[in-house]
Amino acid sequence: MNFLFLSIEDLNDFIEPLGGHPEVRTPNIARLAARSAVFERAYATAPACSPARAAALFGQAPWRTGIYANGHDWRMVHKTGQRLSIVGHMRDAGFATIGAGKIFHLAEAGIDPDEWDDYFVAGRRRHPPTSALARAGEFGPNMDYGPAESDEPQYDELNAERIVAEMTRGADGRFWALGLFRPHLPCIVPQRFFDLYPEEVALPPGMPGPFDMEDERELASVPAEARRFIIRPIGQKIHRGRDYNAFLRAYLASISYADWLVGRLLDRLEDQGLMDSTTIVLWSDHGYQVGEKLAFTKFTLWERALRIPMMVAGPGIVPRRLGQPATNMDLFPTLLALAGARPKQETDGRDLSALLAGGPEDGDAAACAVWGLFPPPKGKDLLAVTARTRRHRFTRYWKGGEELYDHDADPFERRNLLAAPLLGRVARAGLRARLAATLPAPLAKPLPLKSREERLAMAED
Repeated sequence: MNFLFLSIEDLNDFIEPLGGHPEVRTPNIARLAARSAVFERAYATAPACSPARAAALFGQAPWRTGIYANGHDWRMVHKTGQRLSIVGHMRDAGFATIGAGKIFHLAEAGIDPDEWDDYFVAGRRRHPPTSALARAGEFGPNMDYGPAESDEPQYDELNAERIVAEMTRGADGRFWALGLFRPHLPCIVPQRFFDLYPEEVALPPGMPGPFDMEDERELASVPAEARRFIIRPIGQKIHRGRDYNAFLRAYLASISYADWLVGRLLDRLEDQGLMDSTTIVLWSDHGYQVGEKLAFTKFTLWERALRIPMMVAGPGIVPRRLGQPATNMDLFPTLLALAGARPKQETDGRDLSALLAGGPEDGDAAACAVWGLFPPPKGKDLLAVTARTRRHRFTRYWKGGEELYDHDADPFERRNLLAAPLLGRVARAGLRARLAATLPAPLAKPLPLKSREERLAMAED
């Protein structure tokens, strides 16, 4: 048996199988979904790369490890050279581990010879300022978007081609891992992917109207602590520059670029006769916001910043849609079970292998996540936690502010049911208590942050 472990950075629920955007073009991810167990309620454990990837790769939650932010170095907890990640466990189980692109945070940290038989990371090329705002000096090189200046192969394509070349007829006992960087910023991809979309694209479902950074009605029922998570300069510059449509179109084009590369991998598996002997796992580290509740990128505890694509296909996997809440942290025990391996460390993820084989869903399951302010003001640990069940999301912030959303009636989290403090809380006291009991506790103290220079280097990787 083989494994293809496919991570896509900053990919939210816009893809066709999750119905998140009416115009998105992801035929290859849809093709994979048709043969997969698709988790319709899959979530990140944190809305940032380093903590989410650490949780997924090592199976331990941020509230256990203290890895909450990109400035927290996961290697302070998960020491290299001990084969503690999914990759290392797979190598111990006898698989040849072959990787490319961004799997760990940072990409270069994935090159641990004790875990990998072979690992490749293409060099990154800086694009000239592309968007109107970047050309005007409003944004740095990472916060940019628009058509690339040429069709020259980019970082993701070069990494994907390395994995494609490794997939040869008769391959057995391989663990291929590919980390795609797009649709992470800068959303700069070849023009042909922009051509898939109209000049004016549809707004994301759930946005009440054209993006307007000065219209705070969506935040009327949101606690003050939650508003502090919104990175306002991005939205303000996009609003002033009237460039929202260009930003959204570039994000959609970048999703289609990633989808095209997924298609290259699927085509290769089929051409080489490997599809029926390969377990394919597609996942994202966290979701992504494009102006919902005035928030951009990630770094909030709302649905679009946390909901992710996650699907598994392969021998013994029953293709179906699964409504049970799950997290990318569940991948660690699940894939080890599929490979017949045993974890070396305690895990906070759930083994979903029986569910993938057609077993019953757990109606009481909840997917939890955590986020905070980093660096914390005045040295205080300001952390917030959230729990997502099949129907509800409940969030509690460090000063006691709370949010409760009924996703059956309000899938875009427009109405906080606890906004009227007395009436709302009394009327929903039983529900609130049940959901509060699912929140993670206790919360480990955050790791020391890297220096400012190191944090800046890590922030957008």
